Amino acid sequence: MIEGMKAMSQTDFDVVVVGAGPGGYVAAIRAAQLGGRVALVEAREVGGTCLNRGCIPSKALMKCAEVLDEVRNAKTFGISVSDASADFDAIRKHKDRTVKQIVMGVELLLKARQVQVFQGRGRLVSPTEVEVLGAESRVRLTGKHIIWATGSVPFVLPIPGADGPGVFTSDEAVNLPGPPATLAIIGGGAIGCEFAYIYSRFGTKVTVVEMLPNLLPTEDPEASEVLAKSLRKAGVKIAAGAKASAIEQRDGTNVLVYTQDGEERTVEADMVLMAAGRRADTADMGLEECGVALTKGCVQVDDQLRTSVESIYAIGDCVRGIGLAHWASHEGIAVAERLFGASEHHGPMYVPGVVFTRPEIGSVGLREHEAAAQGVPVKVGKFPFQALGKATAIREREGFVKLVASADDGRLLGGTVVGPAATDLIAEIALAVQTGLTASDVAGTIHAHPTLAEAVGEAALAALGHAIHLPPEN
Repeated sequence: MIEGMKAMSQTDFDVVVVGAGPGGYVAAIRAAQLGGRVALVEAREVGGTCLNRGCIPSKALMKCAEVLDEVRNAKTFGISVSDASADFDAIRKHKDRTVKQIVMGVELLLKARQVQVFQGRGRLVSPTEVEVLGAESRVRLTGKHIIWATGSVPFVLPIPGADGPGVFTSDEAVNLPGPPATLAIIGGGAIGCEFAYIYSRFGTKVTVVEMLPNLLPTEDPEASEVLAKSLRKAGVKIAAGAKASAIEQRDGTNVLVYTQDGEERTVEADMVLMAAGRRADTADMGLEECGVALTKGCVQVDDQLRTSVESIYAIGDCVRGIGLAHWASHEGIAVAERLFGASEHHGPMYVPGVVFTRPEIGSVGLREHEAAAQGVPVKVGKFPFQALGKATAIREREGFVKLVASADDGRLLGGTVVGPAATDLIAEIALAVQTGLTASDVAGTIHAHPTLAEAVGEAALAALGHAIHLPPEN
């Protein structure tokens, strides 16, 4: 229970939300805004993985790594700095302070909306009842509707040695006592790449082992290559097309065994980060016993996010096993509004993906390679940051903006940004895709100068065949 909140005796609610991550707590707040009597159940901390062990603490660490990188390269801007080093105790305090401030803010929002928070593990006992097992209490909550939002947990590869000393997941990666001398990362997705960036900047020798041919295999291959080049420049070794098979202990050191190009290879590391993805957190929660259909541990829902039980909805990672906080939040709002007759968020969802490395990557909708694979006729506009005044002034010239538009009517179908502020710039493209704007609409929108956002406008012009700040193609 949130500190300072009065003891609660009410157990009958309009909505019981199980899971207080970015899907659950947002759903609870929106339902309360619409007049609902809302209970929110959380086994651990309010804010879930995102606020406590994922998005927020990792971005706090990311900023520390960026600042250290910038200070070390200050000479580029005519500024001399000597003896730049990382104080990891102070870095950890910054991270902890950041998490505490944001969690306290969410707790205050819940309290202000009179959402009743129950601390303990939630278990479904009927289509309208959730039992909450706390450390010293057990309570049964009844709700006209239940929103299941229990999120996901790190996926640990079932290989020998995965439970050995020095092997950890992203949950622990934000709380290491300090940067290890050497680190092997299994998985070259967003989580693996972000921690490769963070710890390489703190002086760790990092090796990333990715099973598929490229890092970030779901992203535009050109964007993935820009990131791979940047990581290699920072000293990160990348073994792509490599399948991890075991983690062995040899003379007190972890040895990651993997197969690449048909040969067995090894890399020694003080620590091994298991970053091979996440899986839905649904085990032993009474879901199947109450008729909620699961497939490979993921809750099955229809296009209204309703499960196979009419009174129960599910949102976020427990539906997909993929950790995207903003997707879960949007779904939470949509379900709450459906339950209370509002209609603001019932359209199709175009979900941006973001990777907080340096350079950053943001993408939404259809990528160029996906259009080619699907046989969708498109026009592609691409504009490099190196041709942009603001990017040159701040010495952030890596990467590009790429827009994918329908060849028939010019409607934007998707886009990718790799480079400075990509995770912010993707919002304009997401809005354009969501609302059905065309490349002409974006090109006709005035983008302030000098800004990084000009690259989006120029990419739209490129899709129309007349980018201003690019030479004509041969």
